[in-house]
Formats: sequence, C-alpha cells, structure tokens
Amino acid sequence: MDLNASFSKRFDQGMTIQAEFGFSLDACSIYVLFGPSGCGKTTVLRCLAGLEVPDAGWIRAGEEPWYEGGRSMSPGQRRVGCVSQECSLFPHLNVASNIAFGIRGVSLAERQNRMSELVALVGLKGLEKRRPAELSGGQRQRVALARALAPRPRLLLLDEPFAALDFAGRDQLRSALREMLQASGIPTLLVTHDGAEALSLGDRFLMMQAGSLRPHPASDLQEYALG
Repeated sequence: MDLNASFSKRFDQGMTIQAEFGFSLDACSIYVLFGPSGCGKTTVLRCLAGLEVPDAGWIRAGEEPWYEGGRSMSPGQRRVGCVSQECSLFPHLNVASNIAFGIRGVSLAERQNRMSELVALVGLKGLEKRRPAELSGGQRQRVALARALAPRPRLLLLDEPFAALDFAGRDQLRSALREMLQASGIPTLLVTHDGAEALSLGDRFLMMQAGSLRPHPASDLQEYALG
C-alpha cells in the first residue's frame, strides 16, 4: 500500500505543521518519524490515524482518500492500529480480554486462536489472566501492542512507546520490538525523539524540524542525532 500526504495543521499557539511525504508501506518495515519533543510528531501521527483532522491538504492510502477536500475517513475505516506511551489498557480486564477486545467479526474459536497467537508473539504466555496493575510497564506495553495488532491493521502507529519505561525496561522492549513487528508482517510508523532508538529500529526515516516534515536518509539522521 502506498501512503502519500501533503497537509497542514495549525495550533492556537500560532505554530503550523507542514507534512509532505510519500512511500510504499512494505510488510515488516519500520518507518521512523524523528524530531525533538514538541515539534508536532504526535499531531502528524494522529492525523494519519484519523484522530485529528488537518486544516488543509490531503492524505491518501493507495486509492483511498483518508483526508481530502475537508472530508476525513473515520479511524475504523482506515484500519490502523495505534499504541501510545500511556498504553490505555482496560484496568478491569485481564491480558487475554484486553487483547481480544480488538478482535471482531470472527467466531469464538478464531478469536481465541488469534489471542493465543498474539500472547505468544509479544512474549506474555502464562500471564493471560493477570490484570494491568499486576504487570510491569514493559509488559503493559506488550499487551497494548498485541491489542493493536489483533484486528490485523494495514498500518501500525507507535507514539513514543518506550517513553514511560525505565532505562532497563526501555532497552529490553526495544530489543524485542523489531523482532515482534517483523513477525507480525505489518508495516509500522514509529514516532520518537531518541536518535539512537530511531537508528536502531528504523528502515526509512522522516525528520521533523521547525514544523516541517520531510523524508531523510539515515546518514542525515545519524549526523543530526549525534549532533
């Protein structure tokens, strides 16, 4: 699937974000949207997800107009999965039920099989009956990742998924993430302000500076990240 966009979004503070890019979403590939904190990366991600509406421009996935002519396709119709740094799990549901929540339109047996497959994929086998409060921060993020992957989205959006973790948890989950995403076969767009994280996980890069988003080669990103 090709993802192409040229749009702008203005904030009350007077800042305007300009995003322009186009690339083919290859299965298993990780695309990194990199830039300093507060530059508008999350807003771009939310516009792609359909959670925010641009002020002007267009977003297209293949032949589908996700946003065009002032009209915005709903998040559900876009078939994207989202994971934020807050996880946003249901506290009253256990691991299995949190993951299964996103699996709709299939038989109970298929739902159970998909949930079991994802539990194994994210390394949580044996913890299916635990509730979020009984898990570590890294384990909660793994549940959030599995829940986002459950409906087999066309694109997975990750917004600073390691930001709320301590150094050890962040390093451990970062090491496992690439393997998990490659196994899922779903292309991913990762937002981060961490240059080392971007370079260790990314296959292709978008850099955001002064409110402007453009594709960048890894060599440019490495030079920027190392200062």
